[in-house]
Amino acid sequence: MSYRDIVVHLTLDPRNAVRIQLAIGLARRFGARVSGLYTVPPPNVPYYMGEYIPTELIQKQMDEAQKASVTAHAEFMRICGEAGIEHRWLSSELAPVEALLMRVRASDIAVVGQPDPNPADPASIPYGTDVLPHELALQAGRPVLAVPHDGTVAEIGRRILVAWNGKREATRALHDAMPLLRSAETVHLLTVGPERRGRTQMAEITEHLLRHGLRLETAVIDPAGQKVGAALMAEAQARHADLVVMGAFGHSRLREMVFGGVTETILSGMSLPVLLSN
Repeated sequence: MSYRDIVVHLTLDPRNAVRIQLAIGLARRFGARVSGLYTVPPPNVPYYMGEYIPTELIQKQMDEAQKASVTAHAEFMRICGEAGIEHRWLSSELAPVEALLMRVRASDIAVVGQPDPNPADPASIPYGTDVLPHELALQAGRPVLAVPHDGTVAEIGRRILVAWNGKREATRALHDAMPLLRSAETVHLLTVGPERRGRTQMAEITEHLLRHGLRLETAVIDPAGQKVGAALMAEAQARHADLVVMGAFGHSRLREMVFGGVTETILSGMSLPVLLSN
């Protein structure tokens, strides 16, 4: 297995270039094509306007969206052209999750952005991107690489932390990440808390991964009162990981909001790229 087709999501976002460069790094490593998929945001009407929507406001937002699309197109073509990798430009007026679902199911991996965890103006977030990494990973059937909203991102895949709990989602994520794991300097396979009966144990998956030639380190860690997601991110930083691989676990949105969840915790506080799969 390899990554030969990579789709990167672009929108009204100053972080477009960061995601493009990360996709280019993967393309160079695996001889892949990069597809830049731009999703055109619909007009954003303030709630206090009710049913009254001035035509001038709609037209202004449409003009701004078109201008941003032209700028994003030029930036994507310039960066990919300078990198000398195979690339193509795509655009869609569908919501981001819907547009990416159609494209990534005919690709190997999607590169998307982390939603702004602390937006100054929630209304400024492009429609649909606030749930993009999690919702896409739950539905796509392909791995999703989420890129942090802040900071710089160097080339990934030298030191990878894999979150393992013996369940189906973790198994899928681990094997979807195999092209990266095979070339990593170190793969840290971690389980948080005691292993549970009825799930594939650490010893079994370790034996399997060693047959793939992975340079593996394993550990069962005590969360020490932390949430599992917070414990995993702390371990990733302590081990100088440049990528976290984990299964995307989904519950009802209400349950996630009330109780939180491992996936939600990591996506809201991520400081390095996270590869998700379900």
